[in-house]
Amino acid sequence: MAWLEHYTSRIKTNTTASFNSYQDLSYWRDDMFTNTMIFIIPVSLIALIPSVIWAIQANYFNVVLVDLWSIAMVFIISFKKGIKIKNRKLLFIATIYTLSFVLIYYTGLNSTLYLLVSCVLAVLIYPFKNQYFPAVINTIISCTYILLHHFNLVEFYSTNFSTNVLLAVFGNLMFLSFLICFLIPQLFKGLDDSIKERILQIERIENQNKMLREITWMQSHTVRTPLSRLMALADLLKDRDITEDEKQFLIENILISSYELDAIIKDIVVKSEHNNME
Repeated sequence: MAWLEHYTSRIKTNTTASFNSYQDLSYWRDDMFTNTMIFIIPVSLIALIPSVIWAIQANYFNVVLVDLWSIAMVFIISFKKGIKIKNRKLLFIATIYTLSFVLIYYTGLNSTLYLLVSCVLAVLIYPFKNQYFPAVINTIISCTYILLHHFNLVEFYSTNFSTNVLLAVFGNLMFLSFLICFLIPQLFKGLDDSIKERILQIERIENQNKMLREITWMQSHTVRTPLSRLMALADLLKDRDITEDEKQFLIENILISSYELDAIIKDIVVKSEHNNME
C-alpha cells in the first residue's frame, strides 16, 4: 500500500546514517534502530490504549501525560528532519528509560521488565564507549528506588512489598543488565570481525578483478601495436626489391618493436604473478 511505503520510507530516510556500500556493524545498528522505530509506532498502541484507560481510572494522570509524551517523542524521533542519527538514538533511549522509571514508580515491581528491555535496546542500537553504561543506569535507578522505599522518603503508589523483596527483584535486574551488557557487545565484536574480514575479501577480489581487466586490456590493445608493426616490417622484408639501407632500417625497427613487445610481455607477467600471489 502506498501509505505504508511512504511511512516506512520516511522513517528510513530520517533514521539511517550508514549508506556505505559495505554493510558494516554501524549499518546493522542503524538498520535495527530504523526497524524498531517502524515497528514501535503501530504496535505501541497495544500498550498505550489500555495503559491510558487504567491510568485515568486510577487517577494517575501523570502516567497519562508520560505515555502521551513518550508517543510524541517517538513520532518526533521518527519523522522530524534535521536530527542527527546519534541524537535520535539518545532521545529514544532517554524516552524508554523515563517511561520505565515512571511506570515503576506508579505500578511497582511489575514494570521492572521495562528497565531490562530498555537495557537490551540501548545496547543493541547505540555503541556506548562504556559497554556497561545501560546496566549502570539500571543500577542507579534500582538503588534509588530501594533507598527511597526503605527510608520512606517518597510515597510510592504501589508498596505491597518489603525491602527484601525489592533487593531480590532489583538484584536480579542488575545481574541480568550487566550480563546483557557483557554478552551483546561480545556478539557484536565477533560479528564486526566477520564483517571486516568479508569486506577485506571483497576488496581483494575487486582489486584482483581490476588487475585482470588491466592485463586483458594490455593483451588486447598494448600488445597489438608493436605486434602489428612487427608483422608489417616483416612483410616489407619479403620484398626483394628493397635496398640494403632500407633492409637495415627495417631490421632496426624490428628490433625496436621486439624490445617494446618484450617489455610489455614482462609487465604482463609481473602483474599476473602479483595477482596470483594476492
